[in-house]
Amino acid sequence: MENQSLTIVRGRMSATLDTEKADVLTGLFRREGGRYTTRRIIPKDLRPAYDGREVITKALGTADPAEAKRLHVALWAALDREFAEARAAMAAADRTPAVEAKAAAKPIDIDAYAARALVGLRKKRAEYLAAGRLEDFNLEAREGLETYQAILDGGDAVGLSLPEAEGMRVATLAILTGEGAAALAAAPAVKPTASGGPRVPLADVLDKWKAERTPQPRTVRDLTRTVKRFEAVVGKLAVQDVTKQHVIAFKDALLAEGKTPENINVIIPFLGTLFNYAVDNDLIPANPAKLKKLPEKKRAKDKRREFNKDELKALFSGPVHKAGSRPIGGAGEAAYWLPLLALYTGARQTELGQLHPDDVYEEAYFGDGDTEKSAWVMRFAENEERGQKVKNEGSERRVPIHADLIALGFLKVAAAAKAERRARIFHKINPTAEGELMGNWSKWFSRYLRKVCGVTDDRVVFHSFRHSFKHYAREVDVPTEVSNEITGHETGDVANQYGGLEYPLRPLVEGMALYRVPGFTLPPPPASLR
Repeated sequence: MENQSLTIVRGRMSATLDTEKADVLTGLFRREGGRYTTRRIIPKDLRPAYDGREVITKALGTADPAEAKRLHVALWAALDREFAEARAAMAAADRTPAVEAKAAAKPIDIDAYAARALVGLRKKRAEYLAAGRLEDFNLEAREGLETYQAILDGGDAVGLSLPEAEGMRVATLAILTGEGAAALAAAPAVKPTASGGPRVPLADVLDKWKAERTPQPRTVRDLTRTVKRFEAVVGKLAVQDVTKQHVIAFKDALLAEGKTPENINVIIPFLGTLFNYAVDNDLIPANPAKLKKLPEKKRAKDKRREFNKDELKALFSGPVHKAGSRPIGGAGEAAYWLPLLALYTGARQTELGQLHPDDVYEEAYFGDGDTEKSAWVMRFAENEERGQKVKNEGSERRVPIHADLIALGFLKVAAAAKAERRARIFHKINPTAEGELMGNWSKWFSRYLRKVCGVTDDRVVFHSFRHSFKHYAREVDVPTEVSNEITGHETGDVANQYGGLEYPLRPLVEGMALYRVPGFTLPPPPASLR
């Protein structure tokens, strides 16, 4: 056995469970110092092989959640193998004639059995998903996992042989967590015959696709990330060796991570872009990523609505806007300004968070009688050098800054950021480990909105400011075309495609002058600007 490198202890471990991952990665703990540890209970029937010891723990040596997850999954799989070897050794030493006879009469390939079981579980999960009962499926699967483990711990007591129970355990673990799903994709029951010809690594196909298709930089970045996520699940494969089962294993892993059917129905076809290119270039005969879409349950996200007046009052009467509180998670002045900017522009969270000081400037235009006027605007545009991105080409635009925001001192905030040569106006926003700029701030805002301000309707989120701008713009008769241009909303109307950064400024200024939220009272400006 390879347990010599593991620290085995009795009793309780002084650690904090990573509750966000506990349902997926049982046994992954985070110590008070921030580093992760794997803790696994030794099955009762195997403890004699471990000198009576009860628990295995191993420090993973990292505080990074993604790295900890990778190391934990690998260690857990190694312990699975170790336990299986120990159990087999003990069983060989004390095996009953009846069990011996059954095993001899019915030899079982555990991997093949598990692969077949996984196919059945996927079909069952799809049925539950279509009925909106995914949580019920997960609960039943977890209960099944406990049952199979009990069979393994207690022997052939309820009709399943040990190999059958192990196969069901492996398949159930794969459907719940994605762990081992890629390995099952290569099991004899589902492994296809490899095609001939030179093997081309998937990464090389990506390079060829980039060179030939010359896609937008953000598309290259996003597809590169998707390929890396795929390879993290199935390993680095030649494109000829990728099968439909590998893609299904990737889908399982995404579900296990908590990705929604809507997310997965975008990610898998996006990955398929690369396989379509491989088909077009005669590298493979068919696209293995052509999967049936997952049924999309109508969720609260699809029913998002605007902030009503009571909810706006609750938010802007909170400690950030009334008492000058600046929680660490709120990233300094971003906590105060981002909700206000969103309410007065309808801009997306990332668009606001990545604003550069130069994106706030004064622009001239002609008013009535060709009189020359000017207005302060903020610009939302793609800038690869600065790492700025927008949702699509129609999202590039500039938006007049509302008089209320100017009265609160936003121009002073932008000027101070420019004087300090900051890369972003809201420079205290810290991206996630995966590089998502607004990931951490978004989580803070959700907690603040729900727990501190008491806005509990799941349909009301930061994106609701976008709905709010459109709603209140209609209420005060801002022209629809102007409202769409301010928010960067594509309508599909050919006439409305001629906008963006070149759209005439005057109608935008006049539309913004009309905009207000009836019954809304501005919070006081930040203490530093009074």
